[in-house]
Amino acid sequence: MPESPSNGSVPPPAALLISASGLVMRYGPGESATGVLQGLDFSAQAGEFVVILGRSGSGKSTFLNLLGGMDQAQAGQIRIGDAELSTMDEEARTRFRRRAIGFVFQAFNLLPTLTAAENLALPLALNGCFDPQRVTEMLRQLGLADRGQRFPDQLSGGEQQRVAIGRALIHRPALVLADEPTGNLDADTSRQVLTLFHSLVRDSGTTLVMATHSAEPQQLADRVLYLDRGQLRERS
Repeated sequence: MPESPSNGSVPPPAALLISASGLVMRYGPGESATGVLQGLDFSAQAGEFVVILGRSGSGKSTFLNLLGGMDQAQAGQIRIGDAELSTMDEEARTRFRRRAIGFVFQAFNLLPTLTAAENLALPLALNGCFDPQRVTEMLRQLGLADRGQRFPDQLSGGEQQRVAIGRALIHRPALVLADEPTGNLDADTSRQVLTLFHSLVRDSGTTLVMATHSAEPQQLADRVLYLDRGQLRERS
């Protein structure tokens, strides 16, 4: 497998970025534990856009949390680039996540005491690569060039989610994970935000794995998978 760049940049096109095998996740004690993921396998190429569908409670968010290193599976392996997440301790996963992964959630999760520009700058600062020009350029790409000094509560829902998308991409991660990223937006705003998100991801070559119930992302994705009974299957 190609070596993952130390700065978290995107691997060459067509490289296998994610390889997950035999993932098991159960909740609850002993024999009464509920199996959410049951030997799940998954892979994705660099630059690929994969949509994960499934009913509420099927384990979509759990799966994204495992890929993002926020949780550890009870069995199985996850490799992203040359990094083996399942052998990392919590501190190592945090460092890797900060460098190589971006997150977009249904709740915008912007820091309310920081301006839009400061929210965008945060991942760069945490990675020791703050660049004000990159923040300015991202604001322009987001269509928010005149909103950089506004706080989240001074922005519309669509503008806040644009900032959240920019924050996920600004440090040029190899992987972005999105969990119902347009779930809090009206239909028109959702389409606008999704179009922007898709364009930015394509331009950067980042791999995007998105859990959603919405129809629009399915039309843009390279692959659509269903999570059912702890397993992923291709859409027929």
